[in-house]
Amino acid sequence: MKKVLVSLLATLVVVSLSAPNAFAAKDIFRNWNELSSHYQEGKDFTIETQSTSNDVIILAIHGGRVEKGTSELAKAIAKDDHSYYIFHAHVYHDTNQDQRNDLHLTAKNYDEPRALQMTAQKNKVVSLHGAKGTEKIVYMGGLNEYLRDIIDRELSAAGFRTEEAPEDLNGNHPENIANKNRTLEGAQMELTTALREELLENPDQMEKFANAVRTAISKASSHPRGRTYEFGSHQFSNYFWLNNGNPFYLTPEDTILGVQSPLDPSKKQKIRFDIYDQNNKLIVSRSAEAVGHKRFKYILGLPTGYYKIKVVNVSGNPSWIYGGLQY
Repeated sequence: MKKVLVSLLATLVVVSLSAPNAFAAKDIFRNWNELSSHYQEGKDFTIETQSTSNDVIILAIHGGRVEKGTSELAKAIAKDDHSYYIFHAHVYHDTNQDQRNDLHLTAKNYDEPRALQMTAQKNKVVSLHGAKGTEKIVYMGGLNEYLRDIIDRELSAAGFRTEEAPEDLNGNHPENIANKNRTLEGAQMELTTALREELLENPDQMEKFANAVRTAISKASSHPRGRTYEFGSHQFSNYFWLNNGNPFYLTPEDTILGVQSPLDPSKKQKIRFDIYDQNNKLIVSRSAEAVGHKRFKYILGLPTGYYKIKVVNVSGNPSWIYGGLQY
């Protein structure tokens, strides 16, 4: 009986250790304000960014000593033509008792202002994370199934093992920073410890992995949804017209979606979309009020025809907004 119990316990230990989330970090902070009030930028962590004009950003919000290798991989993928945002942790507190990682802020709570605004401006997001594991695996997740599947195929063709991410690693939460871009959906990859160690130790493998992801991003340049009119403002307090006031030919299923935030995140903000017909008659308004960062998605539901769209800052607080009209 004792031998059976010992064998059973050994099996349970092996299974738990092989699971990607077996030692998932437990956050001790709920948001960026809490984390940054305890740790100092420039001393305990640094934030490194690169901004380019194309529609891609690579995120590594757990870089440095949190999830080793994600910082280096983000730069390898981005090179000099994609934007990137990297959080480098210089301290790491991890105990066997609670697996606490002080500088780990889970992706759905990662609301650092620079990360939000940089991500909001882009259509394509690739977010890199580290999972525990002794096998070399990439767990694929995120709400952008189109981009995710192309990355999956390219990585597989390059000889890397990919699997669908388990529920707790799949990056499907709407508030995940990977999904806070113009299209409200991004791709997320969780690389096991074994794979990240291999990439760090073997520059050729790092380059092969990065090039596979870059190829996938390039192939995903045309989205299957059709036409998108992109719009944005770094700062506005009054209003602006989409397409300089020229009309769009819209159908009932056409959608406006994106992200907005006041420059001062403590301020209340209300942004409204006013839709006019060709006779300048107001047909419908869509608006939402929130404090801080706000995602929006409005299915217009209009009869097919020509319409003009005006974006109004109702609250008047200086704000930024990035989005797209999918029509």
